[in-house]
Amino acid sequence: MTYDLGKKWKKDYSMDSTLKKEASTMDYKVELLTGIRPTGDLTVANYLGAVAPIVELQTQGVSPVVFVADLHAITDNEPDTVRQYIHGVVADYIALGVDPQKAKIYLQSDIAGEVTTLTAILSRLVSVAELLRVPTLKDKLKNNARPETANALLLLYPVLMAADILLNRAKRVPVGEDQLAHMEVTRLLARRFNKKYGEIFPIPQVLQVKSLRILALRGKGKMSKSNPGGAIFLTDDLKTVANKIKAAETAFEGVMNEKLESHILIAKGLAKTQSERDEVDAVIQEHKSGKPVMGQFKQILTRIVQNFLSEFQEKRAEILHDPSYISSALEEGAKVARENAIETLSEVRKVLRFD
Repeated sequence: MTYDLGKKWKKDYSMDSTLKKEASTMDYKVELLTGIRPTGDLTVANYLGAVAPIVELQTQGVSPVVFVADLHAITDNEPDTVRQYIHGVVADYIALGVDPQKAKIYLQSDIAGEVTTLTAILSRLVSVAELLRVPTLKDKLKNNARPETANALLLLYPVLMAADILLNRAKRVPVGEDQLAHMEVTRLLARRFNKKYGEIFPIPQVLQVKSLRILALRGKGKMSKSNPGGAIFLTDDLKTVANKIKAAETAFEGVMNEKLESHILIAKGLAKTQSERDEVDAVIQEHKSGKPVMGQFKQILTRIVQNFLSEFQEKRAEILHDPSYISSALEEGAKVARENAIETLSEVRKVLRFD
C-alpha cells in the first residue's frame, strides 16, 4: 500500500532489489519495536488493536522492545499531562501481558539526546513540502489546526519516529493502516542517508497489524479517549461498564451494521474461552434470524468485558503497589536502548565526520 506522497517519494521508496539487499546485509539490533503515547487511560480498543498483537508475538518467541513515547506525546499535550500517565501506561502494558523478562520497556526521554540529534540529522534529508504531503499530518491539520498555527513538532513527528526506529536498528515495526505513511518516511530517510553517507541503517520492515474498526459504543467515529461516554476504559469500574454497554447502540432484529460488528469484535476479542466466543456466535445467529436478542447479547458482552477488566485491574493494582517494579523495568530497558542508540549515533557521527 502506498500513499500519494508525490512521484519522487514513490520512486525513492519502492522496495526494489537494491533496497532488499540493503535490508538483508546490514545488522538489525532489535527484532520488534513499538511505541506507546502516555496521553491518557487506555481503552479496550487500544488493547485489541495495539497491545494484543504484541503479546501474541511475544508468545511466539519474539522479544519486543517497547518505548514510552513521552517526546512524541508533547506534540499535542502539555509535559505535565504526559508525565502523570507514564507509570500508568507501563503498568497497563505489563498487566495486559507484556513481560519485562522477555520484553524491554524504556522511556523515550531517557535517550532524548540521541533521539533529538538523529532527528536533526535526518531532517536535512527531507523537505518541508514532502512532510506536508504525509497523509497523517494532512488529517491532523484538517481536524485540529492550520499550517500557520500548528506547532513545528507536529510537522517533524514522522522524522522523530524515524529516529526512534533507526537508533534501535529495528527489524520490524508493527503499525496500523494510519501509521503506514510514517513508516514510508522512516524507510525513505534510511535509504537516503545510506545512499549519501554509507550503509549505516538497516531498512526496517513493516509489520502491518490487522486493522480492527472498534467504534464508539454510541455516537459517531471510532472508540477513543476523546469520547469517554462511547469508550470502555481499562480503568472503568464494573458498574460504569454495565451502564455504558446498556446504553450502547446496536441494530434492529435481523440487521447487521458496523456498530454491532464492532461490539462483536470486542466480545470475541476479550473472551477468555472458546465457549464464550461460541455463546456470542449463537446469539448473533438468533439475531440474524430476526429474534429480539440484543438485550441478551448486551448481557453476554457485559459479562465478558467485566471479567476481562476485573482480572486486568487486579494485576495492574499489584504492579502499581510496588513503584520500584516499574522503575526497575524502565531502567533495564533504558540500558539496552541507550547502548543501541550510542552505538548507532557513533557510527552516524563517524560517517558525517563529526568526531
